[in-house]
Amino acid sequence: MRLLAAVVALFTFAGSGTAVVIAGADEAPAAWPGGAVSDVEVDQLLPKGYGNPRSSAAAVRWALTQVGVQRDSGFCLRFVDLAFGRTSGPASAHLVWTQSPERLHHTDGVPPAGAVVVWSSAIGDGHGHIAVSLGDGRMVSTTDAAVSILPIKGFADDAYLGWMPPYFYM
Repeated sequence: MRLLAAVVALFTFAGSGTAVVIAGADEAPAAWPGGAVSDVEVDQLLPKGYGNPRSSAAAVRWALTQVGVQRDSGFCLRFVDLAFGRTSGPASAHLVWTQSPERLHHTDGVPPAGAVVVWSSAIGDGHGHIAVSLGDGRMVSTTDAAVSILPIKGFADDAYLGWMPPYFYM
């Protein structure tokens, strides 16, 4: 099943006309389309002394292995926690944004690969929504179906808060 999910993800990228390269921990990352932040730099935006069990690049790679898998339906934050190697996290997706330092918040530009994208409590039965950015305007997300790759723009735009490094205030 995981192999199937990886193949689906590969064809999704191939059919989009956009290449997404996720650099490994020991490789130099490619710049994101906005030219300002790469996946390794996303981790460098985290507060000093804070880290996740998985890097942003590793979180993206893990999330892509889940594409096509029916899991965590309605529990987007659990999916994102697992992507970054965490076994638990905040109570609601929008709290990741509201409980984090404002200096981590970015409201413009294309979210870089490995950043988390966050929506307000206006959606998700008051819990908001969170997903992992692929760096090309798309995200890996779980909603009410199998894990999928979706465009960020057009996904509840009125509730979109922005992107930030993967900081879960815990």
